Order: sequence, then structure tokens, then C-alpha cells
Amino acid sequence: MKPRRGQAAWIVIEALHQLGRIAILLILLALGLFGLLAFRLSQGPLDIPVLASRLATQLTGEGVNVHVAKAELAWAGYHKGGAVPFVLRLGGIKVRTDSGGALADIPTANLVMPAADLFGGRAPVQLTGEGATFPGGNVPVSWSADLWPGAGFTLSSGDMHVSIGKGDVGVNPNSVALEQASFVLRVARGGGVTVSDGMAQLQRRGASAPRLTFSFHAHREGLWLGRLDVTLDEVRAQDLAAFWPPAAMPETRQWVTENITAGTARGAHFTFDMAANGDLSHFRVVNAHGQFDGDDLTLDWLTGATPLVHMNGQFVMPGMDTAVITATSGEAGGVKLNHGSLVITDMTAKDQFGDLKLDLSGKVRDVLAILGAPPLDLLDSTPPEVRRATGMAHGVLDATIPFKKDLHKEEVALTVRADITDVRMDTLIPGIGFTNGQVALTTDGHTLHASARTDFAGEPATLTVDQTFDHGGNEVLQLHGIAGRRLWHVFGLDTPSNVSSAAQGTAPFDFSLSGPPGGVQQAVLTIDLTPAGLALPVLGWQKSPGEAGRVMSRFTLRDGALDMIQTLTVNAPDFTLRAHGAGARFVLDAAHIGRTEASGTLVPPAAPGEPWGLNLSGAVLDVRAKEQGSALGRASRAAVAPAGEPAAAGLPWRARLAFGKFYLAKSPAPPLRDVTLGAAGRGESLSTASGKARGLTLSVTSPPDGRHDLTLQGEDAGELLRALGAYDGMRGGGLDLTAAFGGGAARGTLKLTDARLVKAPGFTKVLQAATLYGVAEAVSGPGLLIDHALVPFTLNGDILELHGADAYSESLGFTASGTVNTRAGTCDLDTTIVPAYAINSLPGKIPLLGRLFSAEKGGGLFAVRAHVQGDLDSPSVRVNPLSALTPGVLRGIFGLGEQPPKASSPSRN
Repeated sequence: MKPRRGQAAWIVIEALHQLGRIAILLILLALGLFGLLAFRLSQGPLDIPVLASRLATQLTGEGVNVHVAKAELAWAGYHKGGAVPFVLRLGGIKVRTDSGGALADIPTANLVMPAADLFGGRAPVQLTGEGATFPGGNVPVSWSADLWPGAGFTLSSGDMHVSIGKGDVGVNPNSVALEQASFVLRVARGGGVTVSDGMAQLQRRGASAPRLTFSFHAHREGLWLGRLDVTLDEVRAQDLAAFWPPAAMPETRQWVTENITAGTARGAHFTFDMAANGDLSHFRVVNAHGQFDGDDLTLDWLTGATPLVHMNGQFVMPGMDTAVITATSGEAGGVKLNHGSLVITDMTAKDQFGDLKLDLSGKVRDVLAILGAPPLDLLDSTPPEVRRATGMAHGVLDATIPFKKDLHKEEVALTVRADITDVRMDTLIPGIGFTNGQVALTTDGHTLHASARTDFAGEPATLTVDQTFDHGGNEVLQLHGIAGRRLWHVFGLDTPSNVSSAAQGTAPFDFSLSGPPGGVQQAVLTIDLTPAGLALPVLGWQKSPGEAGRVMSRFTLRDGALDMIQTLTVNAPDFTLRAHGAGARFVLDAAHIGRTEASGTLVPPAAPGEPWGLNLSGAVLDVRAKEQGSALGRASRAAVAPAGEPAAAGLPWRARLAFGKFYLAKSPAPPLRDVTLGAAGRGESLSTASGKARGLTLSVTSPPDGRHDLTLQGEDAGELLRALGAYDGMRGGGLDLTAAFGGGAARGTLKLTDARLVKAPGFTKVLQAATLYGVAEAVSGPGLLIDHALVPFTLNGDILELHGADAYSESLGFTASGTVNTRAGTCDLDTTIVPAYAINSLPGKIPLLGRLFSAEKGGGLFAVRAHVQGDLDSPSVRVNPLSALTPGVLRGIFGLGEQPPKASSPSRN
């Protein structure tokens, strides 16, 4: 059917009319229902827990379920007017995630909603509650919130003021005790969440009651993403464990709380980035960074090591995987900390590591004390001289430390680099050490390398040391130095002695050492003697500066002390020596020194304090001193020891000598033959001696008074005097000498028998022949025969003083008192000569009356007084002629003004 014009318009109008009727019916229905609801609420609260649960779930958003055990809706608007808000009283509220995880338990809450909101108004819904608890704690939470609903009963935005009471946040043992807290929570349109004005006062633990402030912001981009900013005023290091939950980075927490043992952390500020699923499951911290300042901290950087104290610095966490602790000041065992840092890495991994770097400076002894103390023990095998070294050190210590329980030294990667200045260090040689040292040292705990430029014994030197500490350790040492005045002095070579002249010049040397410290080490010493001037005048040997010379020795040390000399060679003009070690003995294979040729052994002490033993033998021992007319000789005699440096104490020794020829004086003096000598002493001091030569015996003893007693007996005094170079005018003669000596002087008595003076002064022959009694003896042979002689004397240096010496034969007697200079060969003597001694002396022996016939003891009835002065070979003789004509006591009158010679009467056997 063809539609009529206007039919379509009528259909539309009819449809609109029907829709209008339906709308009016719905409005009337809604008004009716609202009226019914209002009427019902006027009768009392309406229980709607199911509806409340659904509405709350709808409001909180996706992934969160809210169950309300009790919900009462109340409205007083039926009686008071439509502006009165609806009040929803809630109880037993449990908020859970879709996966069942607990989010909150709320005992009571009140929701106040303006009635206009039911008709699209935008007034806030007020929500209050108290006593709420949340997972991971038992603190009570109260709040007051203004919530703005969105379309479809959703939450558009809101502001919530939250107060938290006293309790624990977290689950033991990872809880933190809270005194109180508060914050403001804002929910923005679009789902963003912001926390501001956050404050948390933690309960006091020990000396700390830290106060935190915090803020938080979160928004949703598929996942919930949030950022928490936290600041903390201060906490003491010793209380840190009470505020750091054990489950939060446990290995790092353990290391920090165990090793940072004192001090205060201030001004901490940390930021944590967090994420969670839409239903708030799988919550995690994705990043963290922050910092705090540390004051007066104590850091036990390695268990058992010297701690770092009084540290001031900063803790910085650039990311949750790394923490950096820096120190700007501090000290460790007296060593100053200039700068330090500890970088902790892998904080989110199972195992953490710390990279420690310390810039230190201080006294060498303090630095060595740190390196030598447990657990480093880097100086276990270092000699005590090194540990007592002085000077200033500046060094850098690097260590990589695993943060683990039961940490051992071997697990720490350690590097130390140090520059040491003004080093002073003793050595095994008393009085000798290193001074003005500049040392560069590096060690990694397994090896050590040190190089130094220094003064050794007052002369420039270089030193390098390489040492390993593993498997017992090994040491390699190289020293290049110069022997000069101080070394000469220590070894007693700078002062002339009975053996050597003063050493002159210098002698470069090289010393090397290798082997395990504290064990047996091999050493090599080479000395270039070319620049030095040396002399052994006692052996007639001298080397001038510039003449080639070299010493080389190989030996072993045990525990730092000499163990055995393996080889020793010395080469110089007219001086060669070859020796080697054989067990405990040192064997002198051959020595050619000047005119001496010898071999023998040197045996070290069997125990501390015991003497060294020397045995020498050979064809010739020549101690004829060589004249030193050179500059070397003059300087040797003038040399003095450096002020303030005592000479080294002498070592005890015992020696035995056996030589076919023993030369004592310059040619033409003959040698003593078949000489054997045993002696003992200390240094250059002789204690005891006993010896024999052909026709001679010698004995030296040392009584307690500190002097020495000498006994010398022989069959041919003339031969001994010729061998000594003292006098060649005597032939034969029995010898008996006793003396006491010490301190450079000697006093004793010499007895001679049956000696003939072949170079007796001529006037004694005249006086001898002047009497008939002496004619036969005078012509009996050359020179003057002495039956007996007794010579009391004192020897002080080169001056021999005679105290009434007398000698006699049947035809002649004489006495003498005065001095003889043995070095200059001069004399100054007062003598009395008695001719025809056997008869002339008889009246003087008459008891009581003898003094009338002999004015002097040992004199005669007639005698001649004379003064002998000048050279021993041709002295000047002044005779008092009247004394020869004056008998007995009257000679004292004619000798007026003269001092009578002191004499002792001879004893005839």
C-alpha cells in the first residue's frame, strides 16, 4: 500500500510520545522507589552489606575485592530535609586482591555521602575510620578522607589524612618499631596516587630514635608504578641493625652492621622506585638511590685488621645495585686517612663485593704495624730492623672484599702502593743503617716489591727487594753501595792498630741475597778495592788507591745470621787469598800476603759467647812492618774515628799458629824457627798465650787485676835479641824474663847468664885489663863476658827505664839506672863500673862495715862513676875520675851534686 503523505512523520511523533510515557513512568518509579527508600530509612538504618561490598569493590578499581561484614545505611532527610547526607556505617571490612592477598583489615568506617550525589552532584564523600591494620605490621591506622565519586560509582579523586599509632611495621624479625606516623594521601583523576607530608617517628633503640619524613607518588600504566622519597635525621651506627630489616639486602646489612661499629649517620635521603601488577600483586622495588653523611665512624674494613676510626664522609647509593661510601678524614692505628672509598656492588645479587680504596699517610712504623698485624700478616718474615724503621709514608690501599661469613685473608684481593720518605732503618751490622731513604713499595698480599734510593753507612746506595709470601715465601735483595768512613770505622779499619793501618778512600760494593726469609738464604758480596788504600804493616803489605783490588764472597744466612761462608777470594797487588766453607769450618786454602804464606781454618763459635777458633800454619810468617812514607801512611797515622761512633766490640777468639820461620824484625835480623803459638783474647786484646820456638818458651796469663803476666825463657838470649832487631852485639846467654803488662806499659825483671857482649864499649875492656886479676879473662875472647845480669825495668811505649840494673863477671861489674828510647836508639844512663869485681866487691860484703867500703849497692872498694848518653851504638861517656881514686863511702863526697845511681846488688849463683 502506498503510504500517505505525512504518515512517516506521524510514526516518529507516535514513537516519541511512547518514549516520553516510558520515561515519565521510570521517573515516577524512581521517585516512588526513592520515596519508599526514604520512608524505610526514616524507620531506621538499612543493612546492605552485599550492596556495600559491591559498591566498595567498584569504587576501589580493578583487581581489588572488598568484603563488608556490616553495612548500615542511614538517612535523616525524610524528617530533616533532602540536604541531609546519607551515612553508611561499615564494619568488618576486609580488602583483598583478586589473587587472595590481604591488603587491609578495617574494624569500623563511616561514609557520609551528600544526597545530591545520587542525582549527579559532585560534593565529596567523607570517609573516616580507625583501628585499621595492614599486612606486615600491627600498627593501628586512622584516617579521614574526602572522596569525589566518578561516573558509574567509581572514585574520581580523593584526599585522605592518615595517622598511625605505636606498633611494629613488618613481620619479625624484619619489623621496625614505630612510635607514630602520619601522612596525606591524594588520589587524582586518572588514577594517580600521591602521599605527602609523611612523617614516621621510630621507637628508640639504644642511643637512636630516628625520625623519617617521606613522600610517595604512584600512577598506573598497565602496571602500578610508584616512587617513594624518604629522609632520616640521624641514627647511631651501633643501633643501625635495629632499624635495618634483616631481609633487606641481608649480606650487605650483615657486613655494614658488623664492620661499621661506631659513629652517626645524618641527613639520609633515599628514593625507591616500585612496581606492581594492576591488582597490586607481585610488588617489587625496581630501583633505589640516595645518600647520607657519616660522622666519626669506625670501620672494621677487614675482620681483625686495624680499624679506621674518626671517619667523616658520605654514603651514596647511585642505584639499588651499588653503594659508595667515601671518607674525607679519619685514621687507623695512628695513620692518617686522607681519603677513602668503599664501593659495594651486586647488592641485588646473592653475593656482594666491596671495593675498598684508602689514601693513607703517617709514620712508617704505624703503617708497618697495620700491614704486619693479623689478618694481613704481610711482615711475618720481615726482620725486626725493618719493623723498627722510621720515616713518613704515603700510600694507597686497594682491596676487593667479598661480603660473606668466615672471610679469610686469601679471599681478599689486596694491593698496597706506598711512597716512603726520610727512612731510617738499622741493619744487622751494629751502628750501620739506612738513612735519608726514598722508597717506593707495592704489594698485593702475595708479592712485595720495593726500590729505594738511600744512604747506607753515610754513602749513597740503591736497594731493591722482591718478596713472595706464598708457600713459605722467597726474598730477593740487591744492594749497591759504597764502603766509606763509617764502614771502615765499624770494622775497626779507620784507626791504625797493631795489625793494620787506617783504610783510606772508598770501596764500591754489591750485595745480593735470595731465599726464604727466616730460613737459609744465599748471599753474594763483591767489593771493588781499586779506589781504596789499605795496609797491613804487620805483614809488610800495602795497597795504594788506584791499584786494582777485588773481594768476592759467597755465603749463607740462617734466620738472618751468618751460617757459613762458602767461598772467599781476595786479589790485590802482592795479596791473594782463597778460602771456602766446609760445614761449620772456614778453610783458608792459601794466603799470600806480602812475604807471608799460610793456610788454615777458622771455626765459628759453637754457642753464643763462645770464641772463634783460628788455626794457621805455613812456611813463613813475616811480621816485619813495611815503612809507610807515602801519603797513605801519614794519613793512617793521623786518622781518627768519626765523633760519636764507638768502635765495634771485639769478638772472642782462640788461635793456634805453627810456622817454620817467623820473621819479627827487618833484615838482617834472623827468623825464629819452628814456632808454635797458642793464644786467646777478644778483639785486639790478648788474654792468654803459650808458645815455643827453637830454644824458647813463652807464657802469658791474665790474673783478675786486669793486667797480664809474661814469662819468657830461652837458651840463647843473643839470638832472640837479633830476631827482635833489638841488639846484635850479644852471643849466647841464658834468658829468664818475667813481667806484668797492660794499658801500654810493662814492668818486670830480666835475668841473663853466661852472655858475651861482642860489641862492649872499649873503655870497659881497658878497665877490665887494668887489674892483674882481669887480664886472663880480658884476653879470653871477643867482647865482654857477663856471668850474671839482673835488669829490673819499666817499659812505657818506646821508653825503657832501668831501675838499678847490674851485671858482673869475675873481672868486671857495673850497675845502671836511667832510660833507653828503643825507637830512637838513644840512652841516658848513670852507671858505676867496678874493675876486678870478684876482689873489689869483697869489702862491701862485710857485715855492718861493708857500707864504708862501697857507696853503692853492688859496687866495690874502688869503682868509676860515668854518665852514658846518646846513640846506643856510640854513646857519649862522661867519667868522674875522682870517683875511681876515692874508696868506699868517700865517693859520695867527691860526687857532690850527682845523684847516686840506683842499683841492686847482683846475686851470684
